[in-house]
Amino acid sequence: MARGDRVTNPRERILALLRGDLPDKLPFTHCDRHFPRGEVEREVRNRGLGLLCYRPCFVESVSKVEVTTKTEGDILTRTYTTPVGSITERLKFGVGYGQGRYGRDWKGMQPRRIEFAVKNTEDYDVLKFIIENTHYEPYYFAIEDQQKRLGDDGIVVARIGYSPFQRLLIQWVGPRLYIHHARQRELVDAVYSILEERCEAELFPIAADSPTEVVLYGDNIDGVLVSPQIFEEYHLPSYTKCAEMLHAKGKLLDVHMDGRLKNISSLIANSDIDIVEAFTPPPMGDFSIEEALSMWKEKILWVNFPSSVSVLMGPSDVKKYLVEQLKLMIPGARLLIIASTENYLPEENLRVMTEVMQRARLPLSKEEISAMETSLD
Repeated sequence: MARGDRVTNPRERILALLRGDLPDKLPFTHCDRHFPRGEVEREVRNRGLGLLCYRPCFVESVSKVEVTTKTEGDILTRTYTTPVGSITERLKFGVGYGQGRYGRDWKGMQPRRIEFAVKNTEDYDVLKFIIENTHYEPYYFAIEDQQKRLGDDGIVVARIGYSPFQRLLIQWVGPRLYIHHARQRELVDAVYSILEERCEAELFPIAADSPTEVVLYGDNIDGVLVSPQIFEEYHLPSYTKCAEMLHAKGKLLDVHMDGRLKNISSLIANSDIDIVEAFTPPPMGDFSIEEALSMWKEKILWVNFPSSVSVLMGPSDVKKYLVEQLKLMIPGARLLIIASTENYLPEENLRVMTEVMQRARLPLSKEEISAMETSLD
C-alpha cells in the first residue's frame, strides 16, 4: 500500500483511502448536515477537516395515491388515501422544523414518528398499493451542484435511503413489524419483495450511473434491533444486488451501521459491503476498532466519534479518548474519522479533535502517538 506523499487536501486523502492507498494523514471529516456554518467551522476546515456531503441521486414519485397533511402545534399528521383504503402517520417536530439545514430543526433533528402508518395487518394492503405505484427517476443535479461548490474540501456521497426491510421498520411499520413477521410473515414478505423489486429494477441502476465514487445505503443498522437471522435473510441479499451494480460501474457500497454490531460481525465480514459507515466504537458500540479491523480485512471503516464522548464530555476527555482510539488504529490503513454523523458538536470539542487529527500522520506508530500525547498535554 503506497503512501500518498503528494496528498494536499481532504478530497485527495479520502480518494486515496478509497483506492486502497495510504494518505499522508488519517482523513478527518464531518457530515455537512450537522455542521453549522461559522467561525469555528472555518477554522477547523482550514486546519484540514473535510466534508462528507450526502445528496440524493433520484426523485421518488407515487401515483394513484392522495397524500394530505395537517399541522397542529408541533404534530404533523399525514394521510395516504388509495383505492384500497387509507393509512395515517403522525410526526412530532422541534422548534425551527423546515427552517434548519435540510428541512431539520435548529438542532439538526428530523421529525420523530410517534404513530406509524401501518398499525395492523389489514394496513398492509394499502402499503402494498403505495409501493406498487412508487417509481424512481434519475436526479443528479444535487450531486453535481454540490461537487462544484465543494471542490477539494471533501466528497459528495450519493444517497439512496433505506434498504427494503429497514424502510419497513423505520418509516412504515415500526417495532410491531417483528410481531407481524412472526405471526403473518407472508404479509411482510409480500411488501418486502415489491420494495426489493423496485430497488433492483429502478433505484440501483440510477445509483450505479450517478456521478459519485460512493453510494450510501443509510440503514442505521444495530445488531440488537436487527437480529443475525433477519440481517442475513433480508439485508444481505439487497446489499449484494446493489453492490454488484455499483462495482460494475467502479463505485463502492457504503452502509450506515452506527449501532451494536458484534453479533452480526461475521455476516458483515462475508458481505459485499465496501464501507462500514458511522462505525461507532465503545462506549456506545459493542465492537472495538481493533476487532473490526482484524475481522473485516477487506472493509473500509468510516468511524463515528461516539456522541456520549464528543457531546457529553469536556475537551480533555475528548482528547484522551481520541488518542486512545488512534492507538487501536495502528498503522491507520482503511480508516476515516467522522467528527459526527448524528449531532451538532460543542465547538471546543471540535477544536480539540481537529488539533489531534492534524498530527495523525500515516502510518501511525506507537512512537508517534506517544509523541502526540506529550505535545498535546
